[in-house]
Amino acid sequence: MLLFYWVLLVNYLLGSFPCGLIVGFVVKGVDIRRYGSGNVGATNVSRVAGFLPALVAGVGDALKGFVGAYLATRFLPSPWWWLVGVFLVIVGHDWPVFLRFRGGKGVATTLGVLFYLSWQAALLSFLVWVVVVLLSRYSSLGSLSGAVAMPILLSLFHRPSWFVWWGIFAALLLFWKHKENIKRLLKGQELQIGKKGREEHVGST
Repeated sequence: MLLFYWVLLVNYLLGSFPCGLIVGFVVKGVDIRRYGSGNVGATNVSRVAGFLPALVAGVGDALKGFVGAYLATRFLPSPWWWLVGVFLVIVGHDWPVFLRFRGGKGVATTLGVLFYLSWQAALLSFLVWVVVVLLSRYSSLGSLSGAVAMPILLSLFHRPSWFVWWGIFAALLLFWKHKENIKRLLKGQELQIGKKGREEHVGST
């Protein structure tokens, strides 16, 4: 009996919880989807509400990934179902049912999953993001660099093979969600951290 189906539903709904949108309403009384990139992730929260609200939103999104990875690991019966369950929490963030399937790009939620799988790999991936962002001021470039590091680090820390495969697929999903950012980076048109977008959807990170 497939009694574990509830984990799949819970993980998707958990991922769909819009932390950034709620923080924007509470702190600024605005819909952050109308500002900057129109994204509900922490980077856009920082443009609209500042560093501390963005930190709260980012931690909330990361916790979704951490809890989702725990539920999948605790209750799903095989590596294949585990992969589905863990991806559903990221899919929920990227395509949330509560926001008509228009969500974020899954960076913080993916980091939360990674932290559950290997805190060492998560810290080093985050460090890659920090260094790249400090040097470039582009959050998207930092996210892409950290994504590349994930499966490599999981392998170096001798995590199970399905963890490494998750890292590969999660990195590919992050690249796909950042495809417009990649185009703007190549054209030199990407919005840097600290620059506020105008009140319309301009499509950055």
